[in-house]
Amino acid sequence: MELRHLRYFVAVASELNFSKAAEKLLVAQPALSTQISDLERHIGTPLLFRNTRSVQLTAAGKVFLADAQSILAAAESAKDRALRTSRGEEGELSIGFFAAPTMHMLPELIRCYRAQYPNVTIRMHELTPNRQLEAFAREEIDIGFTRPLPPGHPDLAVQVLFREKVLAVMAETHPLASRQRIKLSELAREPFVLLDRMVAVGMYDHIITACRTAGFSPSVVHSPDLMATVLTMVAAELGVSIVPEGVRNLRSRQVAFVPISPALDPIPLVLCWRAKADSPPRDAFLRLVRERASAIQDEVR
Repeated sequence: MELRHLRYFVAVASELNFSKAAEKLLVAQPALSTQISDLERHIGTPLLFRNTRSVQLTAAGKVFLADAQSILAAAESAKDRALRTSRGEEGELSIGFFAAPTMHMLPELIRCYRAQYPNVTIRMHELTPNRQLEAFAREEIDIGFTRPLPPGHPDLAVQVLFREKVLAVMAETHPLASRQRIKLSELAREPFVLLDRMVAVGMYDHIITACRTAGFSPSVVHSPDLMATVLTMVAAELGVSIVPEGVRNLRSRQVAFVPISPALDPIPLVLCWRAKADSPPRDAFLRLVRERASAIQDEVR
């Protein structure tokens, strides 16, 4: 028994006339009669009383009609949902992010996406870069706003969204806090508070390399696993730090952000996703990000 048998039967049962049903279905009447007979043989009981003058449903036919209509409706619904899902209009999108650099641009992206795809369920996961890698490995997130990836992740695709300037940050009571800019070497004798390397390997190594290029190895006395904690420790005069400029979104009081001269290489924020995974909602989100790329860069300047 196939769906066409159900469609043919429903058409005949609705019209109670083989000629009208055949015309509606755009099939020859003899072919339609054959299909109905095949259906009745498959079921094992007549569904229609028919003679030269009229067609009527049997008791079994009335029951079968209701179920056949439900099956056809369900099949049509399944087809529509599959098409909507293939276009990214239904499904689920899980996004990994961390707050500091995405605070100003991510909410607007989500609003725009939801306006275009209201039937997609969005799940947000605030995760540090290393936690995002773990979540990708477990297939728990579809897309991530993160830092440049360490080696060993060929299955992940990457797109750079923007690059952040690197600033020194210190307590507002620090002797260098009022300066317009400082040389990195001026921090050589300072204790450092840096985000733990295991949280963001690329950023940590970037800072250490910059310090060594400036002629010193920083004395890292504290390595918290949250950037907000880094700023709290700096405000408490436990050390200085070097951070991407987006970190200013987390705290503006009791600390001073000072540009470094000569400027260090900026730190990218990247969009990351599993390249071989099939996710139409993710692909729709990527298209939106690319359409808004210039606006995103303007928002973080």
